[in-house]
Amino acid sequence: MTNINLLSSLPLEWAPIYPMNRKDVVFDVFKHHISYKDGLPPYAQARIIDLITNRLIKARQYPALWVSVDAPGGWYVVEVKRLVKKKIPMTIQPAWKTTVIERNFSQFIQPTYLREGDLPILAPRFAPADYGIKESALRVLQIMARLKTAYRPEIASLAGFSESHVRNLLKQLQAENLIERRKIGKYEGYAIRTKGLRLAHRSWNIPKGVHFEKHRGEFRYAGERHRRVSRRWRAWLEAAYPNVEILESWTEAPLFYGIPDALAWGRKGEHEILFWLEVDSGHSSKKVMRRNYSRRLQNAYQHANRMRILNCLLYYGSALGGTVLPVLHSIPVSQHGCDRTGLAGVWETTFLRDWQMVFWNRGPKEISD
Repeated sequence: MTNINLLSSLPLEWAPIYPMNRKDVVFDVFKHHISYKDGLPPYAQARIIDLITNRLIKARQYPALWVSVDAPGGWYVVEVKRLVKKKIPMTIQPAWKTTVIERNFSQFIQPTYLREGDLPILAPRFAPADYGIKESALRVLQIMARLKTAYRPEIASLAGFSESHVRNLLKQLQAENLIERRKIGKYEGYAIRTKGLRLAHRSWNIPKGVHFEKHRGEFRYAGERHRRVSRRWRAWLEAAYPNVEILESWTEAPLFYGIPDALAWGRKGEHEILFWLEVDSGHSSKKVMRRNYSRRLQNAYQHANRMRILNCLLYYGSALGGTVLPVLHSIPVSQHGCDRTGLAGVWETTFLRDWQMVFWNRGPKEISD
């Protein structure tokens, strides 16, 4: 594949910087746009950036990359910065920043001397209107691309939509042959089709011809019941904490310090909050659970401490209390924490022994459709 063809598969913008006030000498900067609304956790966005970087290295002599991140607050932007591999000069900035300069980049940029034919020809960025799909339907499709198969209440919870709205969106996607009805275990659910996956990848501005599947989905093998708890967690949080705005939620999404069963990112006023969920299967011995969850507790605490962000750690499982509580003595725990009227401190741990009774009061047959 020639350099021209490599660039034509990249949905980027060319944003050159002219360091010498000459049109033929530039810092060869390309701009990539991402959004927290894309349905992808920071880890997956970082892997897309890595794939784009690899293409740019093959196509240009001295490329640099400017990543523009549409996200409120600072956590999402910082997490992408921490997870991306900076193989070329790179800057990751919030979307409100419309210009960058050389010192914003991670390393020195070598100037490029342009010759005739060096102006890049790039692929257009994705626009939902060009594909005849509404943004709400696209959001459901992007979530399905991560989950592969799911029940309607799981999709509605992760999308932050009502179940009736999601039912209509699923019918639209099914009519376009982007998803299909499929039996999941004993009950009917939905599965994304190859056509739907291709459209989801286009919506994420992934270069053509790269392999993204291993970075896209949920990162642990978990049983159906385990994942149903994790996937429906956002809806439970919104019911439990009505004064907190939940911005996004992902299941089994790698962070710099571990992989929670589910992670929700929200805010209350100016304060960003991470809700970290661990779900216990109930099949492990106390010794194994203590070893596993002590490591995860330390991971979650380190993440909260480094980010200076309120982190609420929640456990689902009646066997966890006696197993994990001894581990907490070595970790500073907020005495204020996550309650329904306010959020304070930097750390809180809650055991959700009653969530099944209070929030999960419908059986799998009822949630299938």
